[in-house]
Amino acid sequence: MVATGVQMAVGSLMVALGVWPDLGALILFLFLIPTAFWMHAFWKESEPRNRAMEQVQFYKDLALAGAALVMFAAFAALGHDIGPVITGPLFNVR
Repeated sequence: MVATGVQMAVGSLMVALGVWPDLGALILFLFLIPTAFWMHAFWKESEPRNRAMEQVQFYKDLALAGAALVMFAAFAALGHDIGPVITGPLFNVR
């Protein structure tokens, strides 16, 4: 789907370029959680091989979502202190 590709690209570029990187990390998190449950529903698979493959992808998406959430918290808490960023964080949790 085009919208999800745009969501991934925008979130990734925001983090990589440092343009509101906290928002970019949040966008990635909000993409990865539904993707894990919607695209990799391993509990619906009946064949063991397909079930195992989908389970790996499901947990991979959850791990990436956790990493995105940690990035969000780090960017929001540390702001400009985290490193070279173009704009400061949009959210402030200090």
